[in-house]
Amino acid sequence: MEEKINLAIVGCGGMANAHASGINAEPLAQVVALCDVNRANMERLRDKFPNKESIKLYDSYEALLKNPPEKLRGIMFVTPHTQHFQQAMSAIEHGYDVLVEKPMVTNSDHARKLAEKLKATGRQLQVGFQAPFSAEFAYIRDVLKNNGLGELQTITAFSCQGWRNGTLNSWRQDPAMSGGGQMYDTGAHLFNSVAWLIDRPAEEVFCWTDKKGTPVDINAAITIRFQGNVLGTVTISGNTPGWQEGIWLAGDKGRIVTGIHAARLEHYDEKGALIKYPQVTQKGYTPIGNFVQCIAGKAEPRCGVRYGVLHSWLMDALYQSDREGRPVKLSAPPLD
Repeated sequence: MEEKINLAIVGCGGMANAHASGINAEPLAQVVALCDVNRANMERLRDKFPNKESIKLYDSYEALLKNPPEKLRGIMFVTPHTQHFQQAMSAIEHGYDVLVEKPMVTNSDHARKLAEKLKATGRQLQVGFQAPFSAEFAYIRDVLKNNGLGELQTITAFSCQGWRNGTLNSWRQDPAMSGGGQMYDTGAHLFNSVAWLIDRPAEEVFCWTDKKGTPVDINAAITIRFQGNVLGTVTISGNTPGWQEGIWLAGDKGRIVTGIHAARLEHYDEKGALIKYPQVTQKGYTPIGNFVQCIAGKAEPRCGVRYGVLHSWLMDALYQSDREGRPVKLSAPPLD
């Protein structure tokens, strides 16, 4: 029987509870430590794991690093956005692999420093966006790499959500903790999905936002020119009821429609005909499943620091464009 990969979770709120089923479904994964300033959150999350009696609880991240459980291999961070950089850096410096909830960081300088640290240490970092770990996104990426859509022309993406009212009085509308508003929350899934699928940097952006009486961006309208003169438009609606989203990738020999969480897949061939059930043979993972398989040497990382860099370079430019009311050209991101 293979030895389990011992993991710690830092931040035991709602999203950590959502990850519990994925952890329990991975035979190689075992949670051995939980960390949160709220003990009730830790106890609630601990009850979801079959080995709950042996899980250690820590009321501070510093205490976890000072006195970690035996054979701890990786740390998962499910904490407010602006805390990710320092927490991930500390974990890497202490010799741990890291899975961090989205977004990886909230400014490009932090992204660059993390990339440099990982290169120097040989540790791995992955970002917990769901879509890149899916079989559907692996299928789309292979289609694009194999010129299945021909020359990529445009990308159209949108999300609609009652985010403004749903996050009132939470850390998500505190810029000091969130780094931004809806563009750094659901919008982060959207931007990462696009960056991961086409795997190329943005070169120029124009962005308008509307805060709708809050401290952070709620609505946004964005135009993007990607490398290779691929043109994109993004609309983020954070003050509307219900939930709807989508991504359209249009080439001169076909189109693909998908979602920002990869929930669907429609492939149209060069005659415009819908391939109703494209054969998807690529492997799909949960973020924690791929993370653990990578630590065990059985898989390649699906959403590593490269995509955190692409995302953060884009986000810095979007917010700069909004502040200055003009198009912004991006510098080349530090990509291997």
